[in-house]
Amino acid sequence: MPHLRRPLAALLGLLALSAGPVLAQPPAAEDSFAEAIQVNVVNLDVFVSDRQGKPVVGLRAEDFAVTEDRRPVKITNFYTEKREPAAAAGAAGGKATAERPADQRLRLVVYLDDVNTEPGSRGRILDRLSGFLHQELAPGDEVMLVRYAQKLDVRRAFTSDLGLIDSDVAVLKGQASDMKKYEESRDHAIDDVIDAIYAGEGWGPLAEGRIRAWAEQESAVVRGALAALDGVVSWLAGVPGRKAILYVSDGLPLTPGADLFTWASMRSSYRGGGKVSGLSGQEFDLSKRFREVTSHASRNRITIYPIEAYGTRVVRGTALQEVLVSNRQNGLRFLAEDTGGRAMLNAADPTAALRLMSEDLTTYYSLGYTPERPGDGAEHKVEVKVRVKGAHVRHRQWYRDKPVGEAVAERTLAVMRFGPEDNPLGASLEIEPPKQQQNGATLVAVRVKVPIAKLYLQAKDEAKDKTRTGRLRLYVVASTGGATTPVRETKMVTVELPEAEAAAGSKREYVHDVGIPLQAGSWSIGVAVRDELAATTSYLRKDFTVPGVEKGR
Repeated sequence: MPHLRRPLAALLGLLALSAGPVLAQPPAAEDSFAEAIQVNVVNLDVFVSDRQGKPVVGLRAEDFAVTEDRRPVKITNFYTEKREPAAAAGAAGGKATAERPADQRLRLVVYLDDVNTEPGSRGRILDRLSGFLHQELAPGDEVMLVRYAQKLDVRRAFTSDLGLIDSDVAVLKGQASDMKKYEESRDHAIDDVIDAIYAGEGWGPLAEGRIRAWAEQESAVVRGALAALDGVVSWLAGVPGRKAILYVSDGLPLTPGADLFTWASMRSSYRGGGKVSGLSGQEFDLSKRFREVTSHASRNRITIYPIEAYGTRVVRGTALQEVLVSNRQNGLRFLAEDTGGRAMLNAADPTAALRLMSEDLTTYYSLGYTPERPGDGAEHKVEVKVRVKGAHVRHRQWYRDKPVGEAVAERTLAVMRFGPEDNPLGASLEIEPPKQQQNGATLVAVRVKVPIAKLYLQAKDEAKDKTRTGRLRLYVVASTGGATTPVRETKMVTVELPEAEAAAGSKREYVHDVGIPLQAGSWSIGVAVRDELAATTSYLRKDFTVPGVEKGR
């Protein structure tokens, strides 16, 4: 009789606390079974506009040409959505009436950067946000609200209940922004440079050193903002469907300190100090870091839409202010253009600015093709052209066809964070009552059950061996508060069943136990169970509480 249950200690051992769960590996299965062919489709969301910037509708698949790394590819999937924006059709008319495919539903993250947004700009945008969401999102779309104030704070996970988002936004309106501290630091740096220029009667090492100090300080701010934005991109990597980030920010300098470098050079020449001594703001250029973030977003079908109102405050003709705003807006343009989005700048009227984003949400084309090298893990450049004279095309620039293990791990993490479960294998996840303590932690037993009848079981080649064999792999991740363990995967697990029982339809379950020592508190766990032969995966999640360890035990 084959073993359909793996003992806890023998199969996986204990998961280490110090480095997150680490699954001990069972013996690897033989590589004598046929592998299932994984068919991936690359989806490109394409926005086409005419010379006046208005959406072009009515195009067909044959109107587009797609290349990957400059080689033509065949479009195999084509979808188009056209619905009137709410501004033109009324609040009800803006909604899509037809049921959309699941992979065309939108997951929108409203991302409030409270380190780089001043209160007045933020307030005007948040005042218009509710109307935009209620009017422009279609049935099946969901919204998540995130705030960045030195660290990421998820104020609301994905929800279709916009009333909850409205309540959260009302709370955010009353919270302070850190932009004032940033501006005070910048103004202090400007005063220091002016003092240095006058003290040295022009340009000199003192002024140069003070500008460099400010550029380094501003670089740290921008790098922190990009790291936080990239963190949200990582969260969304395993989320299926269309994804967009509405990035509320008063700008991110593409080259920190460039405005002060330019202004000081002009100021120095007025004072007769001559040419700046070889010091250039370009040495602080963060284009490479911006590109890392946009490439990461592009690869995961995430479009970024920055919205900014800071530029409306500038007094035109003031050299320093104009260079400052231009530098900050260049960073936002970079985020938008590289991911296929739009930079909504100088948004004195946020409603009009958000209407540009509405056009993308309501009128777009989705082009799909099958890559030649599925799962190669490499980054590929994608280009889309349209056979319409004068038309302008926007789309994400990059994609990466992830290996199966990486894609499953990312999806496991996303399901644990946001849900919902997806369970084609009919698996179940149970948390057994904790019974043991180890080094101040509680050993929690996680049990995964999979109906044998749901698995693809392959007959062995040997004529005398009357068994069928399947192969499974499990992925596990746990999270509490702001801490998340790495996603760990087991080696291949072999499931065997007698031929006669398999043919009759087995009622048995495969049971897999995982032991995790966890500290007391509230936890979430995500588990993926993958049938390797059928290329089918179930994603499960569960919330549970680990009780405190009694003293003296």
